[in-house]
Amino acid sequence: MYIKRYSLGSMLLLTLMGWAIFAFISHGNTGDIEIFNDYYIPSMPFAIASLIPAVALFILTISHMSFYSIVEYFRNRSRNSDFEKLEEAIRMNLAGETVDKPEYKSSLYKDLGELLNISKVKLHNLAELDNGNKFQKLTQTLTAIQRGAVLELDSSASYHIKELNYFNALKKDPNIAEQILMERGFYNDELYIEAFNQLCKVNTYPTIQRYIRWFNIEALFNILARVDIEEDGISLEQDEIVSLINSVTFTKNTYTKLAKVLHSTNLSPDFRIELFKSLIEVSDDAVEGYLYTLLNLEMISEAESMISELQAEHLTHIRAFIILKKADSTLLDIDYFIK
Repeated sequence: MYIKRYSLGSMLLLTLMGWAIFAFISHGNTGDIEIFNDYYIPSMPFAIASLIPAVALFILTISHMSFYSIVEYFRNRSRNSDFEKLEEAIRMNLAGETVDKPEYKSSLYKDLGELLNISKVKLHNLAELDNGNKFQKLTQTLTAIQRGAVLELDSSASYHIKELNYFNALKKDPNIAEQILMERGFYNDELYIEAFNQLCKVNTYPTIQRYIRWFNIEALFNILARVDIEEDGISLEQDEIVSLINSVTFTKNTYTKLAKVLHSTNLSPDFRIELFKSLIEVSDDAVEGYLYTLLNLEMISEAESMISELQAEHLTHIRAFIILKKADSTLLDIDYFIK
């Protein structure tokens, strides 16, 4: 019950009670009433005296209700504050921002808030929220980016959303790569690495060297694929190529991929052979790449001599290719056997 309504109703009731007693019961006075030690309550009309307990009860009731109203006010304020913290934490979580792990005071939101602090919120599907939902704009942005769109984002967008948007932009326009690399320190390394990889597909070698700190094996392949080609090609000396190759770490599969990339370039066969000879001195994982190079150059006898030095159970697919190739030199392509 609202205090104001209760107070008005109570005062109206007390007034009617006093009037009824005065009008219909007695017009007399109580006389002086001794309490103790010659202390007297002065004489008063019966109507007023009969209302004193009711007024006292009214005052106590109002005090009681006021106290708990104040308590409830602070509780509601605490709950509202926690609810706002929870909403902001959900927004920041969705946007990929760092959540400050707010402290929740009310038990209503404490458990949920603490769970959210150690969780990652993601959109379950690409359905949009109803109009008026305070998360609608954010989810629309995330949904569009997940669908591959490149958006014009305002300055209030989180760096995570900008990062996702940049990934989409790189797929559509590699020329944006340098702009991303210039915004150093704002995004995760994965974006800068991908931007550098795209940069290596379209920019000049001096520009590539400017951001060489992001150099990786995929960037190497992109650079080698452009060596001495007519359109958007780059010129590198052989010692520069060797230096780039020696600056990354290879696996068995990436050695093979290196051999395939070098095959697609205009680099001389002699250089490719000498390069892999030096690589197999460093790692046995380069053997398959070396054999791919030899077989691709139709150097069957050299490949057969090389493979004969290996154990019989090794590289059986290449041994099979050599047998078939010797039987019919036009029959097969080495790429069917080495993926």
